[in-house]
Amino acid sequence: MKYMGSKNRIAKFIVPILEKSFYDNNCEIFIDACCGGCNLVDKISTNIPRYANDVNRYLIEMFKGLQKGIDYPMEIDKDLYDLARDVYNGRETRFEHLMNMTDDMVGWIGWMGSYNGRFFDGGYSGHNVKGRDYIGEQIRNTLKQIERLKDVTFTNKSLFDITPKKKALIYFDIPYKDTKQYDTSKRFDYESFYEFCYHLNFIGHKVFISEYKMPEYFKCVWEKEVTNSLNTKNTYKPTERLYTL
Repeated sequence: MKYMGSKNRIAKFIVPILEKSFYDNNCEIFIDACCGGCNLVDKISTNIPRYANDVNRYLIEMFKGLQKGIDYPMEIDKDLYDLARDVYNGRETRFEHLMNMTDDMVGWIGWMGSYNGRFFDGGYSGHNVKGRDYIGEQIRNTLKQIERLKDVTFTNKSLFDITPKKKALIYFDIPYKDTKQYDTSKRFDYESFYEFCYHLNFIGHKVFISEYKMPEYFKCVWEKEVTNSLNTKNTYKPTERLYTL
C-alpha cells in the first residue's frame, strides 16, 4: 500500500536485521508500533507472532475489515471521495450517509483515493491520470498484502501506551523530525519518545527505530542513501538509518 514514509523499498534490508535480533534476544512477539501501510510487518516471518499498531483509527479499522473479507468499493469516484472526506472532517451530518460511512469505510476511501497515499491531505488521486489508474493500483497493491496480514493482531493506540506483557521486539517508524507529517503526528514529542525507548529497553524489550538522525546514545546498525520524492518539485537523497539501544 502506498503510504507517505513507507518502508517498502528498504524492508528487504532491515527485515533480516529485525528477525535475527528477534531470535538472538529470545523475543516472544514482534510489534510494528507505527505500522502505516503495513509495508514492513507484512514481510516479517509468519512464524513470528506479529502485532501492528497505529494511532490512526481509520487505518486500523480498514485493515481489520480487510482481514474479515469485507467487500469495499473497487471504484472510488470524486463524489464518493468527497462524501468520505466530509464525514472525516465532521462536515457531513445526514444520518443515512453517516450510517454507511463507518470508520473502516472512511479509511478505505481515504487511503485508496487520496493522492500519494496521504489520506485526505493531498486531494483526490483520480482515475486514468496521464493514462495511469492510480486508485486501481493502490487497491490492487493493498489487496495483495492481505494474505500475509491475516494473522496479524491490529491495535489502535498511542505508541506511548504500548506496554507488552511478553518480551517484545518493538519497531518504531516514527514521524521523521523536521519532515512533512500527517495531521495526527504534527505534535509528536520526540524527547518523551527517546525516554520511552530507553524505558522499554531497560525493562527487557528490544527496540529499533527508523529515522534520519537520533541522539548519540542510540546506535546506528544500518544506513542507506535513498531517493525521496514526497512531491514532484523536490527530489532529494536522505540517508535512511536504523537505530537500536
